[in-house]
Amino acid sequence: MKITLLAIGDKKRFIGNSLFWLNAILLALIVRLPWVSFASHDFHNHLNSWYEFIVNNGILGLKDDFWNQHVPYLYQNVPYLYLLSLSALLFPNSAVLGIKVISIVFDFLLSFLVYKCVRLKYSNTETVPHLAALVTLFAPTVILNSTAWAGADSIYTTFLVACLYGLLSRRQIWAFIAFGLSLSFKPQALFLAPLFLWLLTRRQVNWRYFLLTPLVYLSLLIPAWAIGRPLGELLSIYPNHVNSRRELAGNIANLYKWIPNRYFSWYPVGIAFAALVVIVIALLVYKSRVEMTENLVIYLATFSVLIMPFILPLMIARYYFPADVIAIVFAFYFPKYWFTPVIMGMTSLLGYFIFLFGVTLIPLMWAAFLPLALIAVLGRQLLQTLGYLSSSPINIPSPSPPV
Repeated sequence: MKITLLAIGDKKRFIGNSLFWLNAILLALIVRLPWVSFASHDFHNHLNSWYEFIVNNGILGLKDDFWNQHVPYLYQNVPYLYLLSLSALLFPNSAVLGIKVISIVFDFLLSFLVYKCVRLKYSNTETVPHLAALVTLFAPTVILNSTAWAGADSIYTTFLVACLYGLLSRRQIWAFIAFGLSLSFKPQALFLAPLFLWLLTRRQVNWRYFLLTPLVYLSLLIPAWAIGRPLGELLSIYPNHVNSRRELAGNIANLYKWIPNRYFSWYPVGIAFAALVVIVIALLVYKSRVEMTENLVIYLATFSVLIMPFILPLMIARYYFPADVIAIVFAFYFPKYWFTPVIMGMTSLLGYFIFLFGVTLIPLMWAAFLPLALIAVLGRQLLQTLGYLSSSPINIPSPSPPV
């Protein structure tokens, strides 16, 4: 009798979850539909020509010199071009739809992984994890990034959240594989890399698993290399983009909005400063006697993806995207910090509005105080949590590992 009741309960839960996701997907598509025909500068300048080239030449066109001339500017690695090749088969007559449908699909995968992360904490209810998924799916930057900008940020961020879920659920192998997949699509995946160093100082991750990330990255280059694209060119896509940048900060509210661009040649100093910050935090984590719980992992992950695009040079508005999303997970773990995704979303939107619509609501040099204030608040709490300030650290029970 008890087994029968459990079976009925599981069936009702399955039906309830299915109905939730069907309705969420339908509503999310309705909201995104008006933006599908919107063409951003990136679409006109690069994405459209990439897509047309793939439609006309197929996947074998990946070996052509065309990519040396056009891809490094936005440093799209070949895994994204694989997805464009697949989309070109399905939508050969509509570049704008073929490009955007990829990111929209990943929007849904991203919201599902946010649901999974939050579900670890709220294992006794579906309501809160479902709410986290909805907040992600309908976040303004998530909608605009995929459907207005036609950006690929939801793709690599999906794998970053999968990586975070792997760490939280103690599936380290899958976490490093997911991180390798994320890095294969965008170098901004490195914004989460400090977390691995901080965890390594406390022996929370196995250093051998780090080898999985370059293995995954190189494996995804093999198809393009096999059809004739030189390996040296494939490995130079990301470095080429760094060399092509000419601004300390694009349309992003970060530290370098306060530094004149005439000091651009000094940007390696900014990179060195960011590395120093990461090392200092690593020392603080290493010397702390506080137990490394899942809550602290969430905290460190959020701090990592927030502070890195703020203190690194050569950034643009979209680079806050991982912080926009992981801040949602953070807010559901620590409800007292509900304002974290709100501030991050507002900060990102100010840059989006400039790039997409040519509208400056607040000068970005003033808007940069928003993430700075957030870093100050979260940084102080992090020091308390690590036991370096007199106030007691946050004491929220760690989520139970999944069965």
